Amino acid sequence: MRSGATRRLAGPILAGALAAAAAQAVPAAKPMSIAEARRGHLMAPPDSVYEMAILRRLADPQWEGRGVGTAGLDSAANFLAGEMRRLGLKPGGEEGGYFQPFDVTTGVEVGKPCAFEVAGQPFTVGERFQPIGFSSNGTLKAPVVFAGYGITAPGYDYDDYAGLDAHDKLVLVFSNEPGEMDSTSRFDGSINTPHAELRTKAINAREHGALGLLVVNGPRYHAGEPLPGPVRDGSGYMTSGLLAGLIAPEAAEALLAPVGLTLAGLQSTIDDDTKPHSVALPESATITVTLKRTRATIKNVIGVIEGRDTTRTLVVGAHYDHLGYGGAGSLAPDSHLPHVGADDNASGVAATLGVATALTRRIREAGWRPEHTLVLCAFSGEEIGVVGSSHFVDDPPRPLATIEAMLNMDMVGRLRENRLMVMGVGTAAEFHTLVDNATRGTGFDLKTSEDGFGPSDHSSFYKRRVPVLALFTGSHADYHKPTDTWDKVNEPGLWRISRLAEALVESLDARPRVTYQQAKADSGVGRIAGGGGYGAYLGTIPDYMKTEGGVLLSGVRVGSPADSAGIQGGDVIVKFDGVRVDNIYDYTFALRSRKPGQQVRITVQRGGGEVELLAVLGRRK
Repeated sequence: MRSGATRRLAGPILAGALAAAAAQAVPAAKPMSIAEARRGHLMAPPDSVYEMAILRRLADPQWEGRGVGTAGLDSAANFLAGEMRRLGLKPGGEEGGYFQPFDVTTGVEVGKPCAFEVAGQPFTVGERFQPIGFSSNGTLKAPVVFAGYGITAPGYDYDDYAGLDAHDKLVLVFSNEPGEMDSTSRFDGSINTPHAELRTKAINAREHGALGLLVVNGPRYHAGEPLPGPVRDGSGYMTSGLLAGLIAPEAAEALLAPVGLTLAGLQSTIDDDTKPHSVALPESATITVTLKRTRATIKNVIGVIEGRDTTRTLVVGAHYDHLGYGGAGSLAPDSHLPHVGADDNASGVAATLGVATALTRRIREAGWRPEHTLVLCAFSGEEIGVVGSSHFVDDPPRPLATIEAMLNMDMVGRLRENRLMVMGVGTAAEFHTLVDNATRGTGFDLKTSEDGFGPSDHSSFYKRRVPVLALFTGSHADYHKPTDTWDKVNEPGLWRISRLAEALVESLDARPRVTYQQAKADSGVGRIAGGGGYGAYLGTIPDYMKTEGGVLLSGVRVGSPADSAGIQGGDVIVKFDGVRVDNIYDYTFALRSRKPGQQVRITVQRGGGEVELLAVLGRRK
């Protein structure tokens, strides 16, 4: 059968197969080898064993949660390259191989000198003093002030810095927030708010003029806990602009004793009344920090199916990295178990390879050949700021102008009640019709989003004016936790999404180039897992590759407050309503501390100079 005939039949056959799969309960397939699964990958349900075999391999704890900088991530890259080779994909990386390598900063190591002392009494590094990963380097001797929990939170009518002079001081604060385990607390009481984050405390101290931050665990909820170590902070390569360390309770008591205060008494007073009890202390302290930023080479894994026209390219991708043993991105912060990331995002990689398997099988058995060249990519570094896909578009293995569309799959393993989100339908004039046709009769309960920006790899392509579609089955309680395991994945659902992705690729391949358009901003789409965001909304698109010297913007959302204020792609935000902005964390702090409807003054670097702009913040829906 000729390729055109095959393509015309694919839609009805797919719809029937997916509808049948949706209608029946399918028992879990017996585990088999990947080679067996590949041979048995049929275009009929419920043969989802290939995708699940890939997913289970990637989500194996022995691969250390595929964390950036781990040997497990390298093992995953080698496995994916080998699988692409076995499928018959041509190498699409550098030097005739499957890899596109690039360097990233992965964390910090404690160097020498490193020390802490109070009134000449030293405290042992590691046991009684531990630098925080975002600390600046240097030595500071300064008077100490106690600032409660180090929180300024107008929304909670709470400010530890009210009436306290912290200028040129070392600030001592409790970790977490008042009433940490108290359901009646003015704060959440069961789940810490962003005000409890160490970096938030550091930036707040800096904005009140402090030169250093000392953090101690209060005895009410954390008595006897050792200091964490070694330094574990996934954002450590972006400094906070002051020296910062965790200190043991005995070190803090040495600072408080001269004025007759104790940690237990202070914590009880603050927690019971939810009122600050800040005070200047008579003692000075000396802190010395030396941290070394560590670098690693990680890699995108790229395979290619050559089309009839090598000047036309479609990209299908998914990120294969995850959180390793947890760290800054974990929602189980006290766990150091491998975060295996079965749904996030072994599922997307498995679905991508499922597409590759189906297409290469048709090439072998039916002589089919796509019109476009198909580039299938497993991106690395998504969890630290979509750096792999950003590198791909900054240094594309094929000319960027040839890429007509990009399909991304991130967290597609938890299909429930047939609900599926397709993002980016507004990024090409033809996408609404194309998606409607591809999903008709498949049994999916579809929700669409116009926006091409979002916290996953498709954003990197959209900011370069490439139309994008992104598939997502929704968030869940296991997101960014060690419990995101393979046994919770909807196996037939994953197969159905892989077949839908295949149909979308075929539809894109069969038509002329789709027409890029700037999509309507969607302020309701936050993190791809559906999480937070901030109450106030500006509508900027940060470029996460820039880690210091301000926040570089890739663009702004059409019709957003940023757009109305005249903020542009290419601007570098260096000040936000009086708050110095050196990196994305400073920017996050500043935005969180403002309210919807508030007018803010924003300073940007543009064209070699600085421009001040006024913006009225919107509300995140």
